[in-house]
Parts: sequence; structure tokens; C-alpha cells
Amino acid sequence: MTEKKLHVIYRISDKGNPKPKLPNGGKGDCLLNAVEIFGAENFHVIADNCTEETIKILQSTGLSMEITANGNAGTCRYIFNEVINRYAPDDNLYLLEDDYLHLPGSREAILEGLEIADYVTLYDHPDLYHPDGRGPNPFVHDDMPKSSVYLTPHSHWRSTVSTTFTYAAKVRTLLEDRDIWKEFCKGKIPTAFLAFVTLTGQDDLNEAKRFVKSGISSLAQIVVNNFFNERKKRLLISSIPSMATHTETAYLAPLIDWSKI
Repeated sequence: MTEKKLHVIYRISDKGNPKPKLPNGGKGDCLLNAVEIFGAENFHVIADNCTEETIKILQSTGLSMEITANGNAGTCRYIFNEVINRYAPDDNLYLLEDDYLHLPGSREAILEGLEIADYVTLYDHPDLYHPDGRGPNPFVHDDMPKSSVYLTPHSHWRSTVSTTFTYAAKVRTLLEDRDIWKEFCKGKIPTAFLAFVTLTGQDDLNEAKRFVKSGISSLAQIVVNNFFNERKKRLLISSIPSMATHTETAYLAPLIDWSKI
């Protein structure tokens, strides 16, 4: 039986706002970790707005790579306008940003997850654990809709509302949802949160009313639009416990000492 492939599209840039990161969470650390976990084969780097020094380091790795200057959201648009067209519809893609660390078994977990869901994230985002409603995710509160829990051969998963711009999906899914991704990759910063709120079909009108009262009218409008839209709802699942983390210290996935990875 032929082993399933996972194609990694790795976005790295020297632009952006510096934020407190794990001591082992620098760009070089994350890249080496990703190559160790996923392998160099089927690993493609998009080096956007990188310095000459970074480009030389990347070239020395022998990884497949291309150099661009599109900016954050521009790179996301580039992926959906061009890069995904290079793959077959049934190929599995992992869109990976340059500030994540992964645990062993991550590749296998993604492939298992894509057998049961449209979108997969290995990042158990800490903003899902603020039932008092004081966290950054406005969908997380005491009366929030309940998640479903799934089991694959080696992992547990929960359904979730959203994640960051680091996620896996089949090319076919990305092509079908390309209009949504393009819509939320306008401007300078892509808004993965709003894209996933749309894709997962969050359509509780009580939530919309709550958002209006809270002054989040843009999110309320998306929820109302979802209620009347017949678009297929996508299933996004997140591994529990987390098998990856964003390396920004304010948003580390819970329960794991990521400084030892």
C-alpha cells in the first residue's frame, strides 16, 4: 500500500512585529523542527521579504524554495492564486507559518485527521479555555455551543470554531473554498479567524445578537450571513492535547513544556 503524502508549504519572513517567543522558538529552531518532524521531501519554503542572510541559510539546506516579496496577506493570496494549483486535488497540504513547534507523530496525526475532517490543526489554542467570556475568542463563553470529540487510531480531536493560518486540508477543499480565503486575505494581515467562522458555518442568531450588543457588528454580520447561506459547513478539528504550538509565549498550547522540545 502506497504511503500517503503530506506536502508542507512553509512560509517564512523576516518582516513582522517582534513578540516574546520561547527561547527555542526562533525562526531557525522552528524550521529545523519542522524538517525533522515532516521530512525534507515534499517540503516547500516560500521565503517572503527575507534578508540575504536568511536566504543563504535556506539555500544551504537544499530544501525546495522560492523567494517572494508579497507581504503577509499577499503571500496567502499567492498560495491560493498559484501555489495550490501545482498539486493534485486529492493531495494533502499543510500550510505552516514560521513560528510553530511540533511534537513527534505530527505528520501521522494530520493524515489521520484529514480522514475525518475538512480542516485539521495540531494547535490546541489557549483562547478556547476562557468560559468566563474574557478571552480573545468571542465564541468562548459559558453558553457556547458544545464541541464534538473524535477518535482516530493515535489521537483525540475536538471540533472547533477557528484556528490560525497554520492548518492542513486537502487541495480539493482549498480549491472549493478559495473564494472565502481570498476574501479574508485582503489588506496586509490575513484574518484566518473570520475565514474559519465563515467556513465552519457559525450561524447561531443568539450569538449574533450578543455580538451586536458587544459592539462586534462585523462578526454579527458574518453569523447572520451564515444563517441564510446554503454553503456546506466545514469541519475543523484540533488535536487534544496539542501536538503543536505557536511559539509566542502569550499563546502557548496548554499542558506541555514546550521549552523542552
